[in-house]
Amino acid sequence: MIVSERAYRYNYNLWLIVIAVALLFRVPATYLLLLFTAYNLTFYKQFLFTKKHLLVTGLIASPFLLDLLFIGNNDSILEGFKHAEKRISLLVLPLLILNQNHRINAPLILRVYGVITTLILGFCLVRFAFVSPELFMKYLHGKDLWEMGYKFASSIEKHAPALNLHVAFVVVINYYFIKEGIGKLKRNLLFWRIAIFILSILILFYINTRLAIINAFFGIVLITFYKESGFLKFRNYRKTFLGIGLFLTLAVAFIAVFPYSIQKFTTVTFGHLDKVGKLDELENPEQTVFNSLVTRLSIWKSGIELASKNPIIGVGAADGKKELTSYFKETNQNFLHKYEFPVHNQYLDFFIKFGLLGLIVSLLYVSLFAFIGITSKQILCIYFFILFVTSNFVDDFLIRFDGIVFSALWLSIFTKNAIDNQKNKLR
Repeated sequence: MIVSERAYRYNYNLWLIVIAVALLFRVPATYLLLLFTAYNLTFYKQFLFTKKHLLVTGLIASPFLLDLLFIGNNDSILEGFKHAEKRISLLVLPLLILNQNHRINAPLILRVYGVITTLILGFCLVRFAFVSPELFMKYLHGKDLWEMGYKFASSIEKHAPALNLHVAFVVVINYYFIKEGIGKLKRNLLFWRIAIFILSILILFYINTRLAIINAFFGIVLITFYKESGFLKFRNYRKTFLGIGLFLTLAVAFIAVFPYSIQKFTTVTFGHLDKVGKLDELENPEQTVFNSLVTRLSIWKSGIELASKNPIIGVGAADGKKELTSYFKETNQNFLHKYEFPVHNQYLDFFIKFGLLGLIVSLLYVSLFAFIGITSKQILCIYFFILFVTSNFVDDFLIRFDGIVFSALWLSIFTKNAIDNQKNKLR
């Protein structure tokens, strides 16, 4: 099949945008990834394999390679392969994207992805209000606000923290292109970019996961003050503080409508910290500490103790959660055992499953974003590092489809963009 270089590049950028947006929905995204792989194999002549590309591919694929290395450490080899299969996209995506013998348009991919994702989630929020009006009205009246974001996320078959990981990234992308467009775009186009940015913030607040909101605000501050040549000088306060002002204004308005947010960020999060490892001493832990920091700290305490018993090879990828649940029972932590809590910390999760090498690999993987972002001066890649490294501290996104493919795709795109730009400098 003969396709012009220009048409092929256009189609490839379109593929990357479609896949990035589709990651909101697991089933369509899975089929699209299979079709994307078939598309690449059809145009196999477009590949250019080099040692450098393959080395970076191997680094991105390191969690998947870790699964293969420790496959025999699982009680069931079949279950071990099932867990490895979840992370195979960490090999496939960089292999397909990094080794393409043509440029990609990363700014275009990011900008269109931010707009389309915001519009889709905006539509889903309106749909939620019509499909579940009793829930929507209940939240507007201030009832059971702790479940608000979770119910919306489950309406599109997503876990709220995972969904807000995507949304926090989209908020910062939308703001980045507003800042880039000031003084360059026509007023009506800039107006629509600001409208999209505001909508993405409202979606972020509605899902209302604490770390994602903090990360989004930090990302806006980072984008505001950063330029490739260094940090901004305060010559135009109006333009400089546009994003920060909008975010804080919407935050105050949201808290006025949903005052539970203050309670969620304070007493719900930091209550009962004297009960770490002793949650059963509380009269009703389901109501008082189910989503609080003390529960995470209790899980991490048990996780560290379990990992310390198997520091060299771990307990196996397929057996990590089972062994942690058994350890809850051994140490008479009935509340944690009853609900079979996962470890909720990716670095500790890999430490339990693969030992010290697992801990090193998990840190290496997330650090790749920092290395690529800093060396190629891609501020959105640097922000993704901050978002992903902190999110994985309180959750485990490398055991979930939406975390594995999401990170692999963007790390591949950012790395490919860095390689393309380096080629231009050498010419």
